[in-house]
Amino acid sequence: MYSIKQASTLTRLSIDTIRYYEKAGLLPNIKRLPNGHRVFLPSDIERLQLILCMKKASLSLEEVKLYLDIAETSNMTPEMITSMLQHKEKVKSQMTQLQTVLDFIDEKIAEGTWLKKKA
Repeated sequence: MYSIKQASTLTRLSIDTIRYYEKAGLLPNIKRLPNGHRVFLPSDIERLQLILCMKKASLSLEEVKLYLDIAETSNMTPEMITSMLQHKEKVKSQMTQLQTVLDFIDEKIAEGTWLKKKA
């Protein structure tokens, strides 16, 4: 079992973010000690890491909650799989765009100038 501080360290999420996720319904079953302090189980840490991954993939909190709620009651539906595959393609496109930006930056650094001089 982990304290909220330990959960924060393990997930690299702030304590405030973890509390917010709980209030938003993303962490519905967090246990509490008699003194009211939260206690996180390994499954809660895994859930936080999943939430973090989904957020990094640009899913909204509402989308994350929807997927987590469905996951609690059933396996992924064909619609969910289709949606996630579409989202995966969106992320791949973003990665391609970011690679283009990185290539441009590398080129400019190699040239030693941001703008070519006019002749």
